[in-house]
Amino acid sequence: MAKTLGDITSELTEKILCPAKAEAEKIVSDAKAEAGRITTGAETEAEKIKQTAGKKAEETRKQMETDLDTVARNFVIMVQERLEKTIVEPTIEEEVRKSFSDDKFLEKMIEILLVQFTKVHGEDQTIEVLLPENKKAELESWFLEKFRKKAEGPLVIQFTDKTSFGFKIGIEGTGQHFNFGDGLVEVLSGFCSPRFRKYFFAAEEE
Repeated sequence: MAKTLGDITSELTEKILCPAKAEAEKIVSDAKAEAGRITTGAETEAEKIKQTAGKKAEETRKQMETDLDTVARNFVIMVQERLEKTIVEPTIEEEVRKSFSDDKFLEKMIEILLVQFTKVHGEDQTIEVLLPENKKAELESWFLEKFRKKAEGPLVIQFTDKTSFGFKIGIEGTGQHFNFGDGLVEVLSGFCSPRFRKYFFAAEEE
């Protein structure tokens, strides 16, 4: 029996168009699903990037705070040191120089040290006292008169330009002396500096 146009149309629809439509719908569905997966993955990755960026930004902020805090502390320390050098040390040096210009004070201090050195090192050791060269004219005769008789052991007196004020005392020949001049200023400055910082920089140190 001859096929009619309707039969041919139905056959084309059933055998070709319907499967093609189904395949097309499947392709579209798969594409949508893949797009969904891609979108979800992109959103997840974007969120990760956002979180990572936020974490890095927070780390950067904290590092900046740490760096700024370090810079601030270093600045305060620098100011402290400068103030100590311009206030503490000059003030102490001035007072120490005044004390050593007092003959009574100088005499008493050297006398005490001579006794202690003799006790520690023995009477057979020669004690050496170094005095400022610029004080030789006024100190030499006075010093010899005062201490030659008081010294319990051998005593050598030297005037040197290596001592600007005060005196140095040690055992002759050792090359080592206790510095009761610049050295005393340094020790007293170190002793006074923490108290200076306590009263002038209390807020920063708390």
